[in-house]
Amino acid sequence: MRIQNKIALTSFICMLGMGAMSVTAHAAGAPDWLGGELKKPLSETRIGITVLYPGSNAYQAKYAETAESYTKELGLDATVMDPQGDPATQFNQLQDMISQNLDVIILWPTSQNALIPAVRQAARAGIPVITSNSPIGEAGRRYIAAHTGPDDCAQAEQAAEMLGDSLNGQGNIVVVEGTPGYTVSILRKNCFLDKMEDSYPKIKILASQTAEWNREKAQTVMETFLTKFGDEIDGVYAFDDGMGLGVISALQGAGKKPGDVKVVTCNLFGEGWDAIKNGWETGSNKQSAEDDAILAIQTAVKIANGIDVPAQAQIETPKIQAYNVDQFDRPSW
Repeated sequence: MRIQNKIALTSFICMLGMGAMSVTAHAAGAPDWLGGELKKPLSETRIGITVLYPGSNAYQAKYAETAESYTKELGLDATVMDPQGDPATQFNQLQDMISQNLDVIILWPTSQNALIPAVRQAARAGIPVITSNSPIGEAGRRYIAAHTGPDDCAQAEQAAEMLGDSLNGQGNIVVVEGTPGYTVSILRKNCFLDKMEDSYPKIKILASQTAEWNREKAQTVMETFLTKFGDEIDGVYAFDDGMGLGVISALQGAGKKPGDVKVVTCNLFGEGWDAIKNGWETGSNKQSAEDDAILAIQTAVKIANGIDVPAQAQIETPKIQAYNVDQFDRPSW
Protein backbone atom coordinates (compact mmCIF):
# COMPACT_ATOMS: atom_id res chain seq x y z
CA MET A 1 0.00 0.00 0.00
CA ARG A 2 1.33 3.44 -0.89
CA ILE A 3 0.48 6.31 1.43
CA GLN A 4 0.55 9.70 -0.25
CA ASN A 5 2.58 12.41 1.44
CA LYS A 6 -0.65 14.14 2.45
CA ILE A 7 -4.00 12.39 2.53
CA ALA A 8 -6.87 14.68 3.46
CA LEU A 9 -9.63 12.90 5.32
CA THR A 10 -12.95 14.70 4.99
CA SER A 11 -15.65 14.90 7.64
CA PHE A 12 -18.95 13.10 7.52
CA ILE A 13 -22.30 13.63 9.32
CA CYS A 14 -23.19 10.83 11.71
CA MET A 15 -26.52 9.09 11.12
CA LEU A 16 -28.58 8.00 14.11
CA GLY A 17 -32.13 6.67 14.38
CA MET A 18 -34.35 7.34 11.40
CA GLY A 19 -32.59 10.41 10.01
CA ALA A 20 -29.40 12.36 9.66
CA MET A 21 -28.34 14.53 12.54
CA SER A 22 -26.89 17.98 12.08
CA VAL A 23 -23.25 18.77 12.79
CA THR A 24 -24.36 20.59 15.95
CA ALA A 25 -26.20 17.53 17.22
CA HIS A 26 -23.21 15.37 16.28
CA ALA A 27 -21.04 17.49 18.56
CA ALA A 28 -23.04 16.30 21.57
CA GLY A 29 -22.70 12.64 20.63
CA ALA A 30 -19.40 11.93 22.31
CA PRO A 31 -17.99 8.42 21.74
CA ASP A 32 -18.30 6.08 24.73
CA TRP A 33 -14.51 5.84 25.08
CA LEU A 34 -14.06 9.63 25.35
CA GLY A 35 -14.92 9.84 29.04
CA GLY A 36 -16.29 13.36 28.78
CA GLU A 37 -18.03 15.90 26.59
CA LEU A 38 -16.91 17.13 23.19
CA LYS A 39 -15.91 20.78 23.14
CA LYS A 40 -16.68 20.96 19.42
CA PRO A 41 -17.76 18.58 16.65
CA LEU A 42 -15.29 15.88 15.72
CA SER A 43 -15.50 17.22 12.17
CA GLU A 44 -13.89 20.44 13.44
CA THR A 45 -11.13 18.65 15.38
CA ARG A 46 -7.93 18.98 13.35
CA ILE A 47 -5.29 16.30 13.80
CA GLY A 48 -1.99 15.80 12.00
CA ILE A 49 -0.43 12.32 11.91
CA THR A 50 3.08 11.54 10.67
CA VAL A 51 3.95 7.83 10.52
CA LEU A 52 7.53 6.53 10.52
CA TYR A 53 7.69 4.82 7.09
CA PRO A 54 4.60 2.86 5.94
CA GLY A 55 6.49 1.54 2.93
CA SER A 56 9.10 -0.29 5.01
CA ASN A 57 7.03 -3.15 6.43
CA ALA A 58 3.53 -4.53 6.77
CA TYR A 59 3.01 -3.34 10.35
CA GLN A 60 3.64 0.31 9.55
CA ALA A 61 1.50 0.05 6.43
CA LYS A 62 -1.38 -1.36 8.48
CA TYR A 63 -0.94 1.37 11.10
CA ALA A 64 -1.17 4.10 8.44
CA GLU A 65 -4.14 2.40 6.78
CA THR A 66 -5.92 2.18 10.13
CA ALA A 67 -5.12 5.81 10.93
CA GLU A 68 -6.76 6.83 7.66
CA SER A 69 -9.85 4.67 8.06
CA TYR A 70 -10.44 5.30 11.77
CA THR A 71 -10.11 9.09 11.57
CA LYS A 72 -12.52 9.01 8.64
CA GLU A 73 -14.91 6.79 10.59
CA LEU A 74 -14.88 9.30 13.47
CA GLY A 75 -15.35 12.20 11.09
CA LEU A 76 -12.14 13.95 12.14
CA ASP A 77 -10.43 16.57 10.02
CA ALA A 78 -7.17 14.59 9.83
CA THR A 79 -4.11 14.29 7.64
CA VAL A 80 -1.79 11.26 7.50
CA MET A 81 1.77 11.89 6.34
CA ASP A 82 4.59 9.55 5.31
CA PRO A 83 8.11 10.92 5.93
CA GLN A 84 9.62 7.77 4.38
CA GLY A 85 11.85 7.25 7.40
CA ASP A 86 13.66 10.57 6.89
CA PRO A 87 14.01 12.78 10.01
CA ALA A 88 14.51 15.92 7.91
CA THR A 89 11.27 15.29 6.00
CA GLN A 90 9.40 14.58 9.21
CA PHE A 91 10.84 17.72 10.81
CA ASN A 92 9.42 19.75 7.92
CA GLN A 93 6.07 17.99 8.26
CA LEU A 94 5.92 18.93 11.94
CA GLN A 95 6.69 22.56 11.14
CA ASP A 96 3.95 22.56 8.50
CA MET A 97 1.48 21.20 11.07
CA ILE A 98 2.53 23.88 13.55
CA SER A 99 1.97 26.60 10.95
CA GLN A 100 -1.57 25.28 10.47
CA ASN A 101 -2.19 25.55 14.23
CA LEU A 102 -3.69 22.07 14.48
CA ASP A 103 -5.49 20.89 17.62
CA VAL A 104 -3.10 18.01 18.21
CA ILE A 105 -0.24 16.16 16.47
CA ILE A 106 0.44 12.40 16.51
CA LEU A 107 4.11 11.64 15.89
CA TRP A 108 5.63 8.22 15.20
CA PRO A 109 9.20 9.55 15.32
CA THR A 110 11.85 8.66 12.76
CA SER A 111 14.63 9.70 15.13
CA GLN A 112 15.14 9.74 18.86
CA ASN A 113 16.64 13.23 19.03
CA ALA A 114 16.54 15.02 15.66
CA LEU A 115 12.89 16.02 16.04
CA ILE A 116 13.11 17.49 19.53
CA PRO A 117 13.43 21.13 18.34
CA ALA A 118 10.24 20.79 16.25
CA VAL A 119 8.39 19.07 19.10
CA ARG A 120 9.48 21.88 21.43
CA GLN A 121 8.25 24.42 18.89
CA ALA A 122 4.84 22.71 18.80
CA ALA A 123 4.59 22.64 22.59
CA ARG A 124 5.55 26.31 22.83
CA ALA A 125 2.85 27.08 20.27
CA GLY A 126 0.29 25.34 22.47
CA ILE A 127 -0.16 22.33 20.18
CA PRO A 128 -0.10 19.03 22.11
CA VAL A 129 2.13 16.31 20.62
CA ILE A 130 1.51 12.61 21.21
CA THR A 131 4.32 10.21 20.39
CA SER A 132 3.04 6.88 19.11
CA ASN A 133 4.73 3.46 19.03
CA SER A 134 8.25 4.79 19.62
CA PRO A 135 9.21 7.26 22.38
CA ILE A 136 11.23 10.34 21.59
CA GLY A 137 14.58 10.97 23.28
CA GLU A 138 14.64 11.75 26.99
CA ALA A 139 15.50 15.40 26.41
CA GLY A 140 12.31 15.93 24.41
CA ARG A 141 9.83 14.17 26.67
CA ARG A 142 9.02 17.29 28.68
CA TYR A 143 7.33 18.62 25.52
CA ILE A 144 5.18 15.52 24.94
CA ALA A 145 1.55 15.47 26.11
CA ALA A 146 1.35 11.66 26.12
CA HIS A 147 2.90 8.51 24.68
CA THR A 148 0.98 5.51 23.37
CA GLY A 149 2.08 2.13 22.06
CA PRO A 150 3.72 -1.13 23.13
CA ASP A 151 6.15 -1.63 26.00
CA ASP A 152 9.23 -2.44 23.91
CA CYS A 153 11.36 -3.27 26.91
CA ALA A 154 8.80 -5.83 28.12
CA GLN A 155 8.63 -7.33 24.63
CA ALA A 156 12.41 -7.70 24.50
CA GLU A 157 12.40 -9.37 27.91
CA GLN A 158 9.67 -11.74 26.71
CA ALA A 159 11.79 -12.58 23.65
CA ALA A 160 14.78 -13.33 25.88
CA GLU A 161 12.64 -15.63 28.04
CA MET A 162 11.22 -17.51 25.06
CA LEU A 163 14.63 -17.94 23.45
CA GLY A 164 16.46 -18.74 26.68
CA ASP A 165 13.89 -21.31 27.75
CA SER A 166 13.77 -22.94 24.31
CA LEU A 167 17.55 -23.46 24.52
CA ASN A 168 17.37 -24.74 28.10
CA GLY A 169 19.55 -21.82 29.16
CA GLN A 170 22.63 -22.58 27.08
CA GLY A 171 23.88 -22.27 23.51
CA ASN A 172 24.93 -19.72 20.91
CA ILE A 173 22.71 -17.08 19.36
CA VAL A 174 22.89 -14.26 16.83
CA VAL A 175 20.90 -11.02 16.86
CA VAL A 176 19.31 -9.15 13.94
CA GLU A 177 18.77 -5.53 14.96
CA GLY A 178 16.57 -2.65 13.80
CA THR A 179 17.82 0.77 12.74
CA PRO A 180 20.64 2.04 15.02
CA GLY A 181 19.77 5.06 17.14
CA TYR A 182 16.03 4.50 16.83
CA THR A 183 14.38 4.33 20.26
CA VAL A 184 12.63 1.00 19.67
CA SER A 185 15.91 -0.52 18.50
CA ILE A 186 17.68 0.70 21.63
CA LEU A 187 15.01 -0.68 23.95
CA ARG A 188 14.65 -4.01 22.15
CA LYS A 189 18.41 -4.47 22.29
CA ASN A 190 19.34 -3.32 25.80
CA CYS A 191 16.39 -4.92 27.59
CA PHE A 192 17.00 -8.22 25.77
CA LEU A 193 20.70 -8.15 26.67
CA ASP A 194 19.98 -7.33 30.32
CA LYS A 195 17.50 -10.20 30.62
CA MET A 196 19.87 -12.63 28.91
CA GLU A 197 22.82 -11.68 31.11
CA ASP A 198 20.73 -11.85 34.29
CA SER A 199 18.73 -15.02 33.61
CA TYR A 200 20.64 -17.01 30.97
CA PRO A 201 24.36 -16.40 31.55
CA LYS A 202 25.37 -19.57 29.70
CA ILE A 203 23.96 -18.29 26.39
CA LYS A 204 26.59 -16.66 24.20
CA ILE A 205 25.88 -14.00 21.57
CA LEU A 206 28.10 -14.77 18.57
CA ALA A 207 27.24 -11.62 16.58
CA SER A 208 24.73 -8.79 16.28
CA GLN A 209 24.02 -6.76 13.15
CA THR A 210 21.38 -4.35 11.88
CA ALA A 211 18.94 -5.14 9.08
CA GLU A 212 17.09 -1.80 9.45
CA TRP A 213 13.63 -3.40 9.90
CA ASN A 214 13.88 -4.81 6.37
CA ARG A 215 13.01 -8.43 5.58
CA GLU A 216 15.34 -8.81 2.60
CA LYS A 217 18.26 -7.26 4.47
CA ALA A 218 17.58 -9.59 7.39
CA GLN A 219 17.81 -12.58 5.07
CA THR A 220 21.18 -11.35 3.81
CA VAL A 221 22.44 -10.74 7.35
CA MET A 222 21.40 -14.25 8.40
CA GLU A 223 23.02 -15.78 5.34
CA THR A 224 26.25 -14.05 6.37
CA PHE A 225 25.91 -15.39 9.91
CA LEU A 226 25.35 -18.91 8.58
CA THR A 227 28.42 -18.66 6.35
CA LYS A 228 30.55 -17.49 9.27
CA PHE A 229 29.20 -19.63 12.12
CA GLY A 230 27.31 -22.50 10.46
CA ASP A 231 26.00 -25.10 12.90
CA GLU A 232 27.31 -23.14 15.88
CA ILE A 233 24.11 -21.06 15.76
CA ASP A 234 21.43 -22.44 18.07
CA GLY A 235 19.07 -19.47 18.10
CA VAL A 236 18.23 -16.09 16.63
CA TYR A 237 16.62 -12.98 18.08
CA ALA A 238 15.17 -10.57 15.50
CA PHE A 239 13.86 -7.20 16.67
CA ASP A 240 10.63 -7.60 14.67
CA ASP A 241 8.77 -10.35 12.86
CA GLY A 242 9.41 -8.98 9.38
CA MET A 243 13.13 -9.44 9.91
CA GLY A 244 12.45 -12.77 11.58
CA LEU A 245 10.77 -13.97 8.39
CA GLY A 246 13.90 -12.97 6.48
CA VAL A 247 15.93 -15.03 8.94
CA ILE A 248 13.66 -18.03 8.35
CA SER A 249 14.09 -17.69 4.57
CA ALA A 250 17.86 -17.85 5.06
CA LEU A 251 17.54 -20.94 7.26
CA GLN A 252 15.34 -22.63 4.67
CA GLY A 253 17.83 -21.75 1.94
CA ALA A 254 20.60 -23.33 4.02
CA GLY A 255 18.70 -26.60 4.25
CA LYS A 256 17.72 -26.28 7.90
CA LYS A 257 14.59 -27.97 9.19
CA PRO A 258 11.90 -26.41 11.40
CA GLY A 259 13.20 -26.09 14.93
CA ASP A 260 16.87 -26.73 14.09
CA VAL A 261 17.53 -23.09 14.96
CA LYS A 262 15.22 -21.38 17.45
CA VAL A 263 13.89 -18.07 16.06
CA VAL A 264 12.28 -15.55 18.39
CA THR A 265 10.99 -12.10 17.44
CA CYS A 266 8.91 -9.17 18.66
CA ASN A 267 5.67 -7.97 17.06
CA LEU A 268 4.09 -10.98 15.32
CA PHE A 269 3.03 -10.70 11.63
CA GLY A 270 0.59 -12.94 9.78
CA GLU A 271 3.32 -15.01 8.12
CA GLY A 272 5.02 -15.29 11.50
CA TRP A 273 1.79 -16.71 12.94
CA ASP A 274 1.99 -19.34 10.19
CA ALA A 275 5.68 -19.92 10.97
CA ILE A 276 4.87 -20.63 14.62
CA LYS A 277 2.17 -23.06 13.51
CA ASN A 278 4.57 -24.98 11.26
CA GLY A 279 7.53 -24.96 13.64
CA TRP A 280 9.86 -22.44 11.98
CA GLU A 281 9.34 -19.74 14.59
CA THR A 282 9.69 -20.44 18.29
CA GLY A 283 7.85 -17.41 19.62
CA SER A 284 6.89 -13.76 19.35
CA ASN A 285 4.38 -11.44 20.99
CA LYS A 286 1.11 -9.89 19.95
CA GLN A 287 1.32 -6.28 18.85
CA SER A 288 -1.67 -5.03 16.92
CA ALA A 289 -1.02 -2.26 14.39
CA GLU A 290 -4.74 -1.49 14.49
CA ASP A 291 -4.80 -1.19 18.29
CA ASP A 292 -1.62 0.92 18.12
CA ALA A 293 -3.13 3.47 15.72
CA ILE A 294 -6.57 3.57 17.36
CA LEU A 295 -5.12 4.14 20.84
CA ALA A 296 -3.07 7.09 19.55
CA ILE A 297 -6.08 8.64 17.80
CA GLN A 298 -8.41 8.21 20.77
CA THR A 299 -5.77 9.75 23.02
CA ALA A 300 -5.43 12.68 20.63
CA VAL A 301 -9.19 13.29 20.63
CA LYS A 302 -9.27 13.20 24.44
CA ILE A 303 -6.44 15.72 24.68
CA ALA A 304 -8.10 17.97 22.09
CA ASN A 305 -11.18 18.01 24.32
CA GLY A 306 -9.35 18.75 27.55
CA ILE A 307 -9.78 15.26 29.01
CA ASP A 308 -6.99 13.92 31.21
CA VAL A 309 -4.97 11.01 29.79
CA PRO A 310 -2.16 8.94 31.32
CA ALA A 311 1.37 10.00 30.46
CA GLN A 312 1.85 6.55 28.91
CA ALA A 313 -0.91 4.32 27.56
CA GLN A 314 0.10 0.87 26.40
CA ILE A 315 -1.33 -1.82 24.16
CA GLU A 316 -1.12 -5.40 25.40
CA THR A 317 1.66 -7.63 24.02
CA PRO A 318 1.26 -11.20 25.36
CA LYS A 319 3.65 -13.97 24.35
CA ILE A 320 2.62 -16.19 21.44
CA GLN A 321 4.12 -19.66 21.00
CA ALA A 322 3.03 -23.00 19.57
CA TYR A 323 1.07 -23.96 22.69
CA ASN A 324 -1.22 -20.91 22.54
CA VAL A 325 -1.01 -19.58 18.97
CA ASP A 326 -4.56 -20.75 18.17
CA GLN A 327 -5.90 -18.49 20.91
CA PHE A 328 -4.91 -15.48 18.83
CA ASP A 329 -6.29 -14.34 15.48
CA ARG A 330 -3.83 -14.42 12.60
CA PRO A 331 -2.59 -10.84 12.08
CA SER A 332 -3.78 -9.26 8.83
CA TRP A 333 -0.42 -7.61 8.15
